[in-house]
Amino acid sequence: MATFKTRARALDLLGRQQIAGIPTAINELFKNAHDAYADNAQVDYFRGEKLFILRDNGLGMTMLDFESRWLTLGTESKFSNKKIPAPPTDPKKTTRPIMGEKGIGRLAVASIGSQLLVLSRAKRNDTLGKIVAAFISWRLFELPALNLEDVVIPLREFDGDNIPGKSEIKGMKDELVNSIKKLVNQKDIEPEEGKSLIEEISSFDVDPSELHKRFEKDLSLEFGAGTHFFIQPTEETLNHDIDGEKDSNGATKIEKMMVGFTNTMTPNHPEPAIEVGFKDYRSEDGTFFDLLNKEQFFTPEDFELADHHVNGAFDEFGQFRGKIKVYDEEEFDHVINWNGNNYKKTSCGPFSINLAYIQGRQRQSKVDSQNWARIIAKTEKFGGLYIYKDNIRILPYGDSDYDFIDIEKNRTKSASFYFFSYRRIFGVIDITQKSNFKLKEKAGREGFIENKPYRQLQEILKNFFVQLAADFFRDGGGPKSEYFVKKRAEQEQIYKAIEKRQEQAKGRKTKFLNSLNRFFEENSKGKYEKELGEFLEETEKQISSIAYIEDPDEASQKLLDLEYQARQNLSELKRKIKVNQPRGFSISKDAKRDFKAYLDEFEKLNANLFNGAESQIEALVTDYTNRLNIEISKRKRLEQAIEFISTEASKATKKKGVETKQAVSNISSKVKELTSGLMIGLENKIREVKDEFKNLQIQEAEDFDLVAERIRMEELINKEKNHATHILESIIKQLDTIYWEEDEEGKIITSADMTEALEEEIEVLRDRVNSDVELSQLGIAVGIIHHEFNSTINSIRRSIRDLKAWSDVNESLDGIYNNIRINFEHLDGYLTLFTPLNRRLYRTKENIPASDIYIFLKDLFQARLERHNIQLKRTKGFGKSSIFGLRSVFYPVFVILVDNAIHWLNQKFDDEEKVIRLHADSSGFYVSNNGIPIHEKDHQVIFDYGFTRKPTGRGMGLHIAKEVLEGVGYRIFVSSPRKNSTVTFKVEQTNPEEE
Repeated sequence: MATFKTRARALDLLGRQQIAGIPTAINELFKNAHDAYADNAQVDYFRGEKLFILRDNGLGMTMLDFESRWLTLGTESKFSNKKIPAPPTDPKKTTRPIMGEKGIGRLAVASIGSQLLVLSRAKRNDTLGKIVAAFISWRLFELPALNLEDVVIPLREFDGDNIPGKSEIKGMKDELVNSIKKLVNQKDIEPEEGKSLIEEISSFDVDPSELHKRFEKDLSLEFGAGTHFFIQPTEETLNHDIDGEKDSNGATKIEKMMVGFTNTMTPNHPEPAIEVGFKDYRSEDGTFFDLLNKEQFFTPEDFELADHHVNGAFDEFGQFRGKIKVYDEEEFDHVINWNGNNYKKTSCGPFSINLAYIQGRQRQSKVDSQNWARIIAKTEKFGGLYIYKDNIRILPYGDSDYDFIDIEKNRTKSASFYFFSYRRIFGVIDITQKSNFKLKEKAGREGFIENKPYRQLQEILKNFFVQLAADFFRDGGGPKSEYFVKKRAEQEQIYKAIEKRQEQAKGRKTKFLNSLNRFFEENSKGKYEKELGEFLEETEKQISSIAYIEDPDEASQKLLDLEYQARQNLSELKRKIKVNQPRGFSISKDAKRDFKAYLDEFEKLNANLFNGAESQIEALVTDYTNRLNIEISKRKRLEQAIEFISTEASKATKKKGVETKQAVSNISSKVKELTSGLMIGLENKIREVKDEFKNLQIQEAEDFDLVAERIRMEELINKEKNHATHILESIIKQLDTIYWEEDEEGKIITSADMTEALEEEIEVLRDRVNSDVELSQLGIAVGIIHHEFNSTINSIRRSIRDLKAWSDVNESLDGIYNNIRINFEHLDGYLTLFTPLNRRLYRTKENIPASDIYIFLKDLFQARLERHNIQLKRTKGFGKSSIFGLRSVFYPVFVILVDNAIHWLNQKFDDEEKVIRLHADSSGFYVSNNGIPIHEKDHQVIFDYGFTRKPTGRGMGLHIAKEVLEGVGYRIFVSSPRKNSTVTFKVEQTNPEEE
């Protein structure tokens, strides 16, 4: 009797060579973690070590599970039979449908890397078992002449409290090496192959006991159950799958295949049974890239923002019933029939669909430009129709390169006819194991097996999208498509109007911003003061020349003329630096700050320079009148001054009056031209229709339909009429919005003022939304920090208390204790700004010597100061001073100030020494530096949240410092630069008398 024999290569053929690629293999392992009732599955990829770790906190495997399921070929490991008990479930959780059912996930691991260490710890009835460990070299299964039973798999058990280390792993490697040597001696393996295998096994350098110290507690086998895979070395293609093509903005293979493992995009989506992550460590400093960051995938907020929505279900006959929402306004109950199965029950079963669609052109979309650009960027990378079975993604559906229902193929035939684009769709098809069990995945996880159920699913969806386009999104389609065509035209019209307005406003806005920048630049250089000085000097020269005029009347008139000319020239100087209030366009928050700073600075110039200049002119005229004994009537001088002001006012008003009349004339001319053109168009259309009468054979034609012909001709005329009246109604609406009225104070309020106010309000709201988003993200991040590190911080607090007891009896430890305590309070102080920690290290207010602050700053910034050749100095006054309060409040403030000073000192490129100085006097503390000066316009706004001049700054440091100090009765502000400095910040008590 003959029997089948199995070569070791069978595993390689069934596993690595069957699977579509590394991303698919990782997806399979995530599915296995789901089936093991894990809450989390996490990949940590250390590029430098070529080490891939995948951990989950599922139910894990016992030694029996590992041998009878994981290491037994052909066993459907997720099902029970008379020889194998049913797979474990977690009675505390909702029963999960089985995702992996072909047993290839465990074999697919080989596609990630050639050597695998598996650690698994089982939890059964709330009891943790021992750690099961196995070491596998997948290259053994690639050898052609080796039988499966000849391959040794080293298998061990360890106590749960004893995570295996290097020595234990070495024992397993030695066992495998010895088996290879035996196979070489038996001539089952060629010596060169054996040597290569042994070298690779020796290079496996993984110490799980050390790595576990870095793992999160909820994914550590020391504290719970789960399965961990350590793979080294990884395949070279993994880096390419992560990084993608150079100079490409498209999604990489990892992103395409792994983002959206569970459905998190639709509103009210099911709660994911498992959270997955992928951390890519590209350097040795512990930083990583989160490849599966949820923010880069579609969110429910993105979904709701989209232009169109489809939400409904296909019944067991393939008939769709659901709601279609067009431009997120008009909602239709809709039915789409499918007769491909002669109205019999389908093999694929019922399923549901929920998708969003965004217009590919911004002018046709209701979504604002910022969100449109963001969502379009996502659809370019991840757009498509995702299939989820029991809320776990089925690959490769959703990949925009995998057009399984011919949406893009049809679009190339006619975009207007088929409408939909796969790269503008994002949505889900939901199926279940219970209702759609006949849809089977291929062994290599490259989609469903293309059997009858799959073909029916395809045909139902193809028919659906073609019919949906015809019913709603096609020019000249059914009645329901009229709404889409109308709204699309309106959106385009609105977009063009906004675009035109923005284009007109752009030039004025650029001119306004340039004027502001020029003012600050010239004012900082003292240009206006210099010009005014030169003007007064020239005026005095001209007035002094009157002394040579002998005729008193002539001298008197000349003096009056020179005074008039001087005031006119002074007015011209003031006009040159005048920046008018923005009109007809909105400005950003930063520009508003700059304009407010300009108004303040202009007021100072007016008070200090121009008013002073007027007084000097007045004094000069009076002086020369008395000196030369000239008689000039004060009334005449007053009349001349009023005449000058009146002339200037009339000139300015007249100029604006001419501009206003010209604007009205231009509008009138355009309206007349447009109206005339529309009337001509209608008249021509009427003539064309009447001209057709001569060609009509009414009497001769027996089948002539008079009613149909009349209706046709009426439609031609009415279409032209509707076109003309629609445009004219739009013009009338625009003209109606031109209005003005007088408020209670007698000021005229125009429609332009209202528009600008609304635009400014929109800008403020937009900035506020962005700030709120950042604060929300910050709050989430701090919440995570609090959650993850709370136990660690409590442990540190206890240790600090213990160290205090030792330092009390050992003076040599006192300095170490204080340094650790201060640093910890510094960290704890930052954390408490954002999250209310319930238990904090006991802290009391104390008299803090300023010298302690200096030493702390010196220690903290020593390396950076030396690297950038910056000196940190203190004055004697600072060294003798102290401040009463909490160290954790005041230390961070000085840290922020010194950190900022280092940044701006490092921007200097001259040879002058770079110095940060700490000063103090009876009124407060000063931190100065001789770096790049702070512009006057920034003195107040520099403490606003989000304001920064750093290229990569977030504008939070000084804002936080200000808020914290205000909370303890102190304030911080930009002071006049101290000696040998360009920048000085001062910290002072607000009400020192209350102390």
